[in-house]
Amino acid sequence: MENKEMTGANILAKAGAAALSTSLLALLTAGAAFGQDLTPFNGVTAQGGPTAQMFPIFMAQEMGYYEDEGLDVTLNYSKGSSDAARQLAAGNVDWGIFSSAATMQTVQRGFPLKAIMQVYYPDTFDIVVPEESEVQSMADMAGLTIGLSDLAGGEVPMTRASIVSSGLVEGSDVRLVVAGEGDPTTVRSFEEGRIQAYAGAKRDLLLLPAQGLAIRSITPDVIAQFPGDALAVRLETYEADPELLAKFVRATLKGWSYGMTNPDEAFELLKTEYASASLGDNPVAAEFWALVQTYYTAPEAVELHGEFVPEAWEIYMEYLQLGEGEQKALAGPVDLSEVLTDDIVEAAWDGLELP
Repeated sequence: MENKEMTGANILAKAGAAALSTSLLALLTAGAAFGQDLTPFNGVTAQGGPTAQMFPIFMAQEMGYYEDEGLDVTLNYSKGSSDAARQLAAGNVDWGIFSSAATMQTVQRGFPLKAIMQVYYPDTFDIVVPEESEVQSMADMAGLTIGLSDLAGGEVPMTRASIVSSGLVEGSDVRLVVAGEGDPTTVRSFEEGRIQAYAGAKRDLLLLPAQGLAIRSITPDVIAQFPGDALAVRLETYEADPELLAKFVRATLKGWSYGMTNPDEAFELLKTEYASASLGDNPVAAEFWALVQTYYTAPEAVELHGEFVPEAWEIYMEYLQLGEGEQKALAGPVDLSEVLTDDIVEAAWDGLELP
């Protein structure tokens, strides 16, 4: 058996080669992690600040899913769906998440948008009355007043659709006034008889029982079927780089999956880091997080999460055309076959391995 003498020179040579290999590997790894050129992809949401409703974006950022796709994603905030849609149409951002109503309105005004992913499945607004109220339905609101968070708020289209669908007329039958955001102003408005119903974001409505005001919904069933917010881009972006959009949606789907399958971990991240301002000291934070998860639960008919339910958009579009004057949110129909597409979601799901 041949013996090989390990001299000091041999040992140093082997050690040097190993060290060089390790250094090269470290450099290559660092280059892959930090040296790659990430593509900026900036968006806007209808939300006014960080909130649990944006958890798929936050989780994708936290877990590095966007970086894995070569993207540097920034989320900006706005004054609501109309403002967010305007920012997208103006080219200030690459993508936006806002209401289906704002999407259709923007397209009708001559700004071609493409909705590429359903973000929330149900509408995130509701109309409520105090639990002991004699009002049992919207039809009972004749001669009464509905409070809103803002006369240009996201709840306005569905509120007006609810009024019209109940055979009432805004102004002569039902008044709309600003009455807070589920805060003490809203409670006082009820107590002082200034309003008899309140329409607002479901997250704000959670605050009313916490202040001692038990409530129940009077939103008509058909209105409750309206679709929630969608992810939209300008038509030019959709046509120019569908692969980029598929990367973004794929990473976002991973963020959605992580949050839904790890709700406790996601909630802790939201409370302490990503949405601490809105969740940290919120007395209904846990209830809000549970509510948000229902927004992201697709109907059974949806095969791939993120696909659209065109029938829900059709129903909403019909109701947006009802009424007269400013009550009529849409002057006429839009071609939803040109607005909605599942192409990007289908491409994102192709070969996707969820966390």
